[in-house]
Amino acid sequence: MSPFLFFLLLIDMTSTSDAITQKMVVVWGEPETLSRCVAQPDLTWNLCVETCFKTESCVMTVLDSTETCYTCAFTESMSSVQQTRKEDKTKVAFKVKARNIIVDENSVDKCPAGENPPTFDGVMAVGDASTTTDDGKIQNYTISYTGTGWEFSVFSMNRCTGGFAFYRRPNIDWCIAIGYTKDANTSYSRTSKVCQKYGTELSGVASADEVEGLVYQLNFLRGRLNMTSFYAFADAQRTTECQATPTTEKCISIEGFKTVDKSVQNLDAYQFMTDASAGATTGKQCMVMLGDVRNDGKVDFVECESDFPFPIWGAICGHEAYS
Repeated sequence: MSPFLFFLLLIDMTSTSDAITQKMVVVWGEPETLSRCVAQPDLTWNLCVETCFKTESCVMTVLDSTETCYTCAFTESMSSVQQTRKEDKTKVAFKVKARNIIVDENSVDKCPAGENPPTFDGVMAVGDASTTTDDGKIQNYTISYTGTGWEFSVFSMNRCTGGFAFYRRPNIDWCIAIGYTKDANTSYSRTSKVCQKYGTELSGVASADEVEGLVYQLNFLRGRLNMTSFYAFADAQRTTECQATPTTEKCISIEGFKTVDKSVQNLDAYQFMTDASAGATTGKQCMVMLGDVRNDGKVDFVECESDFPFPIWGAICGHEAYS
């Protein structure tokens, strides 16, 4: 009888940049250490495996000899796994990409074909534990068979420039933050230079989550700089046409504004103090996001190049996430 156990849980995982199908492959095995794993005493083995599969950062689950399950997240030093046998009653479920897994259609239980899973017949297994939280990371790993067990090789990098938060938009993965100038107001025409300091460009906002994150940054900067308010330009300057006809259907939509960030496709995430036509007849053609406690995250309009009676020290900056 083979000393190995096969169990496959197949659920599709997709990202905007690549379609990834991963599976959980279970073998008789035991990690050298569980110090970086978390015990899940209230979960059955199957639920534990499913929990790991649905958790982006999870790489493997372990069932020890007391039948306690552990979930193990990606780390820079993943524990190697020693091969065991059925009588040892310890098993490990690896999360791996499905591309190298060939199911034996002639077998009764549709088990994969090949020896020493998940490295079937010596083919290195590949997995993805990348995260899409605001501190999103690319986290990839490979698993190789040593003859007595399995070893991990890992690769990790941040998806965003330092200080920028990761967000998944419908059409792009995006990083966003408040860029600011010290001890001086800025104007809309200077916002590109503000963002270029960070290697980024002027950005709009595409979701309530992005607004929430930016409000946090506005409040942090206001406290750090000991200011009562802090405003930041958003990526939107009203077009010449819409300065004359600001209330038309076109002009109160994204089409009514010149933008750099083309991944923002509508104004749904903008919380206007009044509406998208505000200020047009009085020369106020550029959007700012407010950070003054009372109106945190709301959007108003100002003159694009005027000397402002309130501090506009920043701009919303963004860049496409690294992949």
